[in-house]
Amino acid sequence: MTEPTAKLGFATKLVHAGETDNPLGSVTTPVFDTASFAMPDLAAHDRAVHDMTGVPYYTRGYNPTVHALETKLAAVESAEAALAFNSGMAAITTTLLALASGGGHIVASDELFVATANWLAEDIRALGAGCTFADFTDLAQVDKAIRPDTRVLFFEEFTNPTLRVLDLEALIRLGHARGLAVVVDNTFASPALLRPTEHGADLVVHSATKYLSGHGRVLAGSVAGRADVIERIGELRRRLGTGVTPHNAAGVLDGMKTLELRVDRQSASALTLAALAAEHPATGVVHYPGLPASPGHDIATRLTGGRYGGMFSFTLRHPHRKAAVYNAFEVIIRATSLGDVASLVDSFDSPDLLRISVGIEDPADLIADLTAALDRGV
Repeated sequence: MTEPTAKLGFATKLVHAGETDNPLGSVTTPVFDTASFAMPDLAAHDRAVHDMTGVPYYTRGYNPTVHALETKLAAVESAEAALAFNSGMAAITTTLLALASGGGHIVASDELFVATANWLAEDIRALGAGCTFADFTDLAQVDKAIRPDTRVLFFEEFTNPTLRVLDLEALIRLGHARGLAVVVDNTFASPALLRPTEHGADLVVHSATKYLSGHGRVLAGSVAGRADVIERIGELRRRLGTGVTPHNAAGVLDGMKTLELRVDRQSASALTLAALAAEHPATGVVHYPGLPASPGHDIATRLTGGRYGGMFSFTLRHPHRKAAVYNAFEVIIRATSLGDVASLVDSFDSPDLLRISVGIEDPADLIADLTAALDRGV
């Protein structure tokens, strides 16, 4: 395609961005599954060693398949540049270390993916940085947590696992007013619903294992945003070796092409299932921003235009029935992760909480399966 990517629609970017000029006219990006690339002469070798990020020399620095994915990610996120990693945690840890190492401080949301929260609470001090957690639904509390050495505001939109909706634009304004980089984990919403860089966020990270891939076959992560910051993160990624493999990059490339179609279907089904759960006598609180009674419904509607994603969670009125409910699912698979084409139910370290990632199955089958499982909780 010769038309500038910026002029293309979102769905067209998902299919075509980054996937041009393939060898032999290949329609899909080939997998350059190699560790190193042959040099034509010493001058080319010396140029490559001087800048391993721009030419095929060694895959840890540059690989054409990975580059295609990063080009697509940047286009889809409306960002200046992007990087791909071997997992979502690799994207998060490498990004935050690049921004806060050497004595920097992070103010992070008090509700995060458990591995992220544990890393920020337990490991980051040993790596030369610090972190304070705050309730990001309370801007005054966030502002109070900021210190002279704070460099980053970090939060999820929406949060895992209770789908709290944070005021993205207000948090970006607060962070920038205090001279901070604003980093948003947008895994739950995905770019199909929300692109934080379009609202002013400096960086957006994803576990690309989830919605970006959609098929549950690969582990990957991403960060997109300002080119100067991405360059710093890329230098650290190369030294740490946290880049994605070419095979997994190709898996994300293939998955991203259907992202908008999948999320549309998943959002519609999730709204139906969450409304069903909210009316069922077995449930206590149902967490889904698409429900009008949800505390974050108005903000979510403003940010996403009325689609609320495929994730919801709920508590049970009778916690002792949790195993009976969990074990009763037949169509919805008992497994961790999220964003797959298959629906998944996951249990958390809580006596009464279950989380469902809605897939693309026939909605009638999902309705019947959820109803039968919840009936076991009465």
